[in-house]
Amino acid sequence: MIKKLDAYVLRELAVPFLIGTVAVTLMFVINLLMGILEQISLQNVPREAILLGLLYRLPYFLNMTLPIGVSLAGSLAFTRLTRESELTALRAAGTPILRVVLPVAMFGLCVGVFNFYLVEKIMPKAEIKYTDIARKVGLVGLMPPFKQNAVVYLKDYTASFGTVVRVHGDSLQLSQIALFQRTRPDEVFIYTADSGVYKDGIWTLHKPYGWRLKGLDLLGVHPQKDDMVIDQKIIVDDFFTAPTKETETSGELRAAIVNGHKIGMDTQELEVTYHTRFSVPASCVLFACIAPIFAILFGRTGGFAGVLVSLFLVMLYYNMYMVSTEILGKSSSFPPILAAWLPNILLGAVGLYGLRRLE
Repeated sequence: MIKKLDAYVLRELAVPFLIGTVAVTLMFVINLLMGILEQISLQNVPREAILLGLLYRLPYFLNMTLPIGVSLAGSLAFTRLTRESELTALRAAGTPILRVVLPVAMFGLCVGVFNFYLVEKIMPKAEIKYTDIARKVGLVGLMPPFKQNAVVYLKDYTASFGTVVRVHGDSLQLSQIALFQRTRPDEVFIYTADSGVYKDGIWTLHKPYGWRLKGLDLLGVHPQKDDMVIDQKIIVDDFFTAPTKETETSGELRAAIVNGHKIGMDTQELEVTYHTRFSVPASCVLFACIAPIFAILFGRTGGFAGVLVSLFLVMLYYNMYMVSTEILGKSSSFPPILAAWLPNILLGAVGLYGLRRLE
């Protein structure tokens, strides 16, 4: 009986989940396509490039549409079970409501795990390819030849540049250079140079000074007669248009946050992004648990109650998400982890209220 119940509920979820996820994803894709067509002419850009760009953008869209699909599936399935009195029959047979919702929660957990795998393993690589295509067809504009206050990570160093000027293709002219190297937990080397160049994967600092610090104590200053050379190739275009946060895995975001703390950078937005890598997939489980509860509460009010409940929950969550991450999350006085998880916390509170009403 129990296994049959699980299989039955999962069958009810499958079709609305697929239709809901695909439909909402297509809305995002069409919106992106319309934006592209406003910027470029199809006569000047191969159609294959546009199609590939849309394909590589899909993981980014799915990160946000998978929770919507779970919400639609749970609401529609339980609206039908409620309206046709199947849920009443299950309860009369002694099956608790939470037991009926359990397969939906497990379904949401599986979708959440897939969502996390998507944003951790697939989305960063796809976003890099999307950005590359967008750059080639001119969607991100011309590369700027000049940048101020730039920071880049080179092997064992964190490098800061006052100005960077692009000359002769992929060559760079550097000024006001500072390199930070932590050799031990309590010891730091700082190298400074007035000028330098980058060419063919080689960074050259012109006669830098070396400063050795241990804690707050200056152990010595070491001027160098020769140039300092670092062999590490970068993609110059990425240097001038910094990779978006979507192109980085959670491990890379975490490393950027740690390095940012070392040199005193403001890492508030990076920390919010890092925590949303976990909070958004977790919302799949929340939607799976909460959507059926409200579908049961309002299931007998009309055939479209499931759709309306899903739309309400989704709009509530994403409005909270935008306010929390884009407004509160940018304030240095607001904890980044709370900014990322606040929508889930509030949605969970709404679910507990609905469960109490249902019981």
